[in-house]
Amino acid sequence: MASRQRTWLSPLNAVVLTQFLSAFADNLNFFLIVGMVKRQGVENPDTTVAYIQIAFLCAYVLLAPVVGAFADKQAKSRVLLIGNLLKAAGIALLLLGLPPALCYLFVGIGAVVYSPAKYGILTELTSTEDELLRANAKVEGSTILAILLGTVAGGFLAQNSDLPAILVCLAVFLISLAMTLLVPARGGDSSIRYGVEAMQFLRDAGTLFRNPRSRFSLIGTGSFWLTAAVLRIALIAWLPLNLGITDTDQQSMMIGITAIGVVASAFITPRWVPAGKLHRAFYFGLLMVAMVMSAAFTHTLWLTIVLLFLIGLFGGIFVIPLNTMLQEEGKRLIGAGKTIAVQNFSENVLTVSGLTIYLTLSEMGISVNGSVIGTGVVLLLFVLFLSTQLTQIRTGKMVADR
Repeated sequence: MASRQRTWLSPLNAVVLTQFLSAFADNLNFFLIVGMVKRQGVENPDTTVAYIQIAFLCAYVLLAPVVGAFADKQAKSRVLLIGNLLKAAGIALLLLGLPPALCYLFVGIGAVVYSPAKYGILTELTSTEDELLRANAKVEGSTILAILLGTVAGGFLAQNSDLPAILVCLAVFLISLAMTLLVPARGGDSSIRYGVEAMQFLRDAGTLFRNPRSRFSLIGTGSFWLTAAVLRIALIAWLPLNLGITDTDQQSMMIGITAIGVVASAFITPRWVPAGKLHRAFYFGLLMVAMVMSAAFTHTLWLTIVLLFLIGLFGGIFVIPLNTMLQEEGKRLIGAGKTIAVQNFSENVLTVSGLTIYLTLSEMGISVNGSVIGTGVVLLLFVLFLSTQLTQIRTGKMVADR
C-alpha cells in the first residue's frame, strides 16, 4: 500500500496533476470571459473575444526573452507555483470589476511564466527518449482532458452568471498551486543573468531553427496551435450558423469533442509514433488538415462530431512527438526552459498572426466557412514545408544514433 501511495504521489504524477488543474481553470476562464462578453451586449461578441484572446497571447510574445531564463535559474517547481499564483490573481481581479481583457492579460502573464517550467521539468524527471515521450503523452493527455472538462464546466457555469465560474476558477488555480509543493525543488542555474539571457534569446532561437529536428518541431507545433486557436474562436460563430447551436454550454460541449480526440491520442501516440520514429508525426498533420477542410462543408451534427473528434485525435498524434523531439534537442543545445520559451514565442507569434488574419477576413465580410477553409490552407502550407524536411530529419537521427 505504501509503495502504491509513493507511486501515486511521485513527482511526475504531481506535475501531471498540477498541470491538469491549471489547464482546467485556464479553459473554464476562457468560457467565463465569453459569457461575460455576451452578457455585456457588445455589438460583435465574437470579434471582442478574439481581441481578448490576442491580449492573452501577447504576454507570451513580450515576455518570451526572459521567462525561459527564469525557469532555468529557479527551481522549476517554484516557477510552477509562481505561475499559478499570477493566474489566480488575474481571476481575483474579475471580482473587483476590472475589464475582462485586462484580467485575461494578467492570466496570460501567469501562463507564460508557468509554461517553460511545465515542460522543462519533464527532462529532469525522465532519463530516456521513451520515458520522455510517455511523460509528454501523460501531460498532453491530462491537459486536453482538462481542456475538455474545463470547456464544458465553463460553458455551464458561465451560461447565466459570472460569480460561480469566477469562484470555481479561483479555487482550482489555488489547488493546482498547492499541488506544486509535492514536486521536489531541484536547484536551477544560479549563474544565469536575465539581461544577458534576454540578449541571448534571439541567438537561442537561431540555434534551434538551424537544427533540423528542433526546426521541424517548432514549425509543426506552431502550426498546430495556430489552427487550434483560430478554430476555437471560429467555432463560436460557426456553430450557430451551420448547426443552429447558440447556447454557451452547448457550444462548449461541441468544442470539447476535439479535446476528447486529443485525450485518445495520448494513449495511441507511443504505439503509432514510437521513440526513434518521431518524424512520422508529419503524416498525422496531413490527416488533421484533411479533417479541418472537411469540417467547413458539413451541416450535419453527427458528421461534425466525428470530424471534430478526428481533428483532435490526429492533431494530438501530430504535436506530442514534436514536443518530445524539441525537448530532447533543446535541452542539449540551449537548456530546457529557454527552449520552451522560444517555442512559446514562435507558437504565439504564429497564433496572434493567425487570429489577426481571421479578424481581418471577418471584417472584410468573408464567411466563417471561408475563414475555416483559409485556416486549413495555412496549416496545409506549413505541413507541406515539413515534408521538405523529412529526409534531413531521418538522416540527422541516423547520424546521432551512431
